[in-house]
Amino acid sequence: MVSKRTISGLLGRNGFQVLSRAIRIVWLFAGIMVFLSLTFCERQEPTDGSFDCSTCYQDEPSWGPLTINVTINAENPRVPLVIYRGDIESNVIEYVDTTFQSEYWVDVPVDAYYSVKAEYKDGDNTIYAVDGDKLKLKKNVKDCDEECYYFDGGYLDVRLRK
Repeated sequence: MVSKRTISGLLGRNGFQVLSRAIRIVWLFAGIMVFLSLTFCERQEPTDGSFDCSTCYQDEPSWGPLTINVTINAENPRVPLVIYRGDIESNVIEYVDTTFQSEYWVDVPVDAYYSVKAEYKDGDNTIYAVDGDKLKLKKNVKDCDEECYYFDGGYLDVRLRK
């Protein structure tokens, strides 16, 4: 075993202080790592509060919500909708329906682009409003207890301008 006096003689007074400081830093770093490893399994909420783990699915969904906002008023108490998979020009009709509420939703396959055409009346004229968006499925591996899936996009706005 090497005595303190021998190390001090080899390193000099300043060298021993540097070595002592380095050992303290290593112990501090090891203590932080132990603390982090003990708390690693806890729920890690994002610091900006932007992710809600209650909207996450542990099993990978193949269908998700497409949300469409429409204008419901006295002249348009119901709004006919045509939902297309892809652009309207592709003419691949996914659903045809009529909504009586300002927010309409339907489950559709994820990771696809959808378009919608809403039909409104304005006196004797017909007005068409169109919009499109991709409904994406994303995986979250850092913000919740376990990895999970959530939907991104899929919001279409075909409300009339005021």
